[in-house]
Amino acid sequence: MKPSNLILFSIASMAFFYIQLWDVSLTTPLHLSLLGACTVYGIYIKNINMSHIAGFIFTLTALPTIIFETGLINHIIVNMSKVLQGLIIYGTQLFFSLATISILIFRVQVSRHLSKSKNIELTNFDGVFHWIYIYISILYLSSMVEYFIKSHFNMNSWTLIYDNFEGLVYIAWALNCGALLTMMITSQKSDTRTEKTTA
Repeated sequence: MKPSNLILFSIASMAFFYIQLWDVSLTTPLHLSLLGACTVYGIYIKNINMSHIAGFIFTLTALPTIIFETGLINHIIVNMSKVLQGLIIYGTQLFFSLATISILIFRVQVSRHLSKSKNIELTNFDGVFHWIYIYISILYLSSMVEYFIKSHFNMNSWTLIYDNFEGLVYIAWALNCGALLTMMITSQKSDTRTEKTTA
């Protein structure tokens, strides 16, 4: 199967799977598990580029999940106005999304700062993941603006993003997981070809 077809197949499969679940309590652990598995797999096959890409995404996805699951944000915003509460919640998500974009764009430089490995290089997948998080950032920013308009001006009919938020996030996660699966599969094929060449 061609790499382009493989990417489309992986994305379509993950999108279908997420839509069938449609439950954030199931999809979030699944998404984090795949990110973690890809990181561990990259370490196992000694592919530092894969392990760093997946590891950075895993860390910056897990941190906001931990913050919200532990109720840390809720303790901070309990006495704030409803408008400010929403801005902090969506703003926190937007911050981590923008941080992910920044690290992924400068992934090679960050990796070289963290490791002295000579195998750190720009891969085809370095040009993929940051676009997914640009989409997610636009989604968080749109949600924040919509929430502000709805709460501040009492425009309760402004719920376009809110009503479709989970589905829009699942699209990004499906793209992310599809790209991760493709990265793992193509890396395995590349390693196999290298072994045959050196044999």
